[in-house]
Amino acid sequence: MEFKQNYLMEVLHIMHNVLFFLIMLLVYAALALICISFNIIYKKKYLNLISMSHIFGILTVLFCIFNTIIFGNYVIKIFSVTFFLCANFLGILALLSYFEINVKAYYKYIAIALIIIDAYTCNNEPNISVIIHKDILMLVYIGIGIFILTSKHNKLSSKIFASVSLIFPSVQFIFQIVIMFTRLPILKILPNVDLVSYELQALTYSFFIIFITIEDASKKFSSHVNVLQEEVKDKEKKLTEYVELDKLKSEFLANISHELRTPINVIFSSVQLYEINLEKSNCKSDKNLNKYIDIMKKNCYRLTKLSNNLIDMSKIDAGIVDLNLQNVDIIKIVEDTTLSVVPFAESKDIQIIFDTEIEELLMACDIDKIERIILNLLSNAIKFTQNHGEIKVYTCFSKNKLQINVEDNGPGICKDMHEKIFNRFTQISDTFIRKNEGSGIGLSLVKSLVEMHNGKVYLESEENKGCKFKIEFPYRRLDINNKNSEDFSEINMKKVEIEFSDL
Repeated sequence: MEFKQNYLMEVLHIMHNVLFFLIMLLVYAALALICISFNIIYKKKYLNLISMSHIFGILTVLFCIFNTIIFGNYVIKIFSVTFFLCANFLGILALLSYFEINVKAYYKYIAIALIIIDAYTCNNEPNISVIIHKDILMLVYIGIGIFILTSKHNKLSSKIFASVSLIFPSVQFIFQIVIMFTRLPILKILPNVDLVSYELQALTYSFFIIFITIEDASKKFSSHVNVLQEEVKDKEKKLTEYVELDKLKSEFLANISHELRTPINVIFSSVQLYEINLEKSNCKSDKNLNKYIDIMKKNCYRLTKLSNNLIDMSKIDAGIVDLNLQNVDIIKIVEDTTLSVVPFAESKDIQIIFDTEIEELLMACDIDKIERIILNLLSNAIKFTQNHGEIKVYTCFSKNKLQINVEDNGPGICKDMHEKIFNRFTQISDTFIRKNEGSGIGLSLVKSLVEMHNGKVYLESEENKGCKFKIEFPYRRLDINNKNSEDFSEINMKKVEIEFSDL
C-alpha cells in the first residue's frame, strides 16, 4: 500500500514537472516567434542573438521534459545543461550588443570552456555543474547589472535592464544558496522558484528589448518624417519660386510681344505705303524693289506670328482665352484651310491631298482656333517635307468623334520625342544646326487649342517614315442655330501668310 502511494506521488511529481516545463516551452516558443518576427522587420544584431537564445531555451526545456520522464539518462542531462548555458550566454551577448559593448575574444573562450566543463561535470561532479550553470551564471548577470548602472548609460531603458539583471539573478542565487545549506519545508512546495525567476527574467528582457526597438524605430521614423517634411517644404518653396519666375517670364514675353506689335505695325504700314507709292510711280516692274518689299513683308509676318504665339500662350497660361463656339460645318473649315495653303506647297513642289469620309458635319467649334490648328500642322508638314513630297489631310467621323489626320512623308520623328514634341520651345534638331526656322511654340499651342475643345492630339511617327498627327474632337452641338462657316476673305489669307512666313 505504501509502495502504491509512493509510486502515485512520484507520478504526480513527474506530471507536475512536465506541466511546468510545457508552460515554459509555450512561453519560450512565443518569445522566439515574436523576436524572430521583429528581427526580420528591424534586422538588429541583438534581436538576432535574443532569438537564438530563445531557440536554445526551447531545446533546454524539451530535454528537461525528456530528463523528467526518463530520469537518470546522462546524455539527456548533458544536452539540457549545455543548451541552458548556450541560451544564457547568447542572452548576455544580446544585452551587451544592445548597449554596444564589445566583448573581448577571451571572454568568449571562457564561456565555451565553462560550457564544456559543465557538460563534463553534470554527471560526474553535479555540485560543480550546479555552481557553473547557476551560481557563476547569476553572478555574471549581477556583474553586468552593476556595470550598466555605473556606466554612462543614463537612459531609462538602461536602468530597467540593470534592475532586471540584478533582481532576478539575485533571487535565483539566493534560492540556490538556501537549497544548498538549508532544508526548509517551503522548498518542497516551491521547487521551481529559480526556474520561474529565470523565465521572468527572459520574458522581461525580451519584451523590453522589443519595446525599446519599436520606440527607437518610431523615433527614427519621426525624425525621417521631419526630414522629409523639411525637404517637401524646401521643394515647395523652390517650386513656388520657379512658378513665380515662370510667371514673370511669361509676363515679360507677353509684354515684349505687345511692345513688338507697335513697331511691327509701323514697319508693315510703311512697307504698304511704299508699295502703293511704287504702283503710282510706275516702278512696280523693278524686280529688286519687289524682292526687297517681299522680304520686308515676310519678316514682318514672321515677327507678327512670333508675337501672336507668345501672347496666345501667355493668355492660355493665365486662363483668359475663351472659345467663340458656333455651330458650323467643320469639314468645310478644314477643307478651305487646307486648300488655302496649296500655293505655298506648290512653291516647294509638294502635293496636298484632302479627303473626307463625311461631306458635312455641323458641330460647335471656334472657327479661328480650328483654322489656327490646321494651319500650324500644315506649316510644319510643308516645312519638313522634301521637294516633290506629299501631304494628306483626312477627316472621318466615328463613335461620336471627329478625327482629323495630317500626314506627310518627311523625315519623321523618333519615338523618344513623341511626348516632348508638344512641350513648349521644343525643337527636333539642334538650335544651331537646324535647317528650318521656328520658335518651338506651334505644336504646344496646337495641343492647348485642341484641349480647349475637349479634344486630344496624337503623333504617330518613325524616323525616315514621315509623321501623322491625329486630332480627335468629341461631337458637340449648341442648342442655338448659327450661320455656317464664313467664306475665306482677305483676313483669312493674311493668317495663312503670317503662319507660313517662316518657310
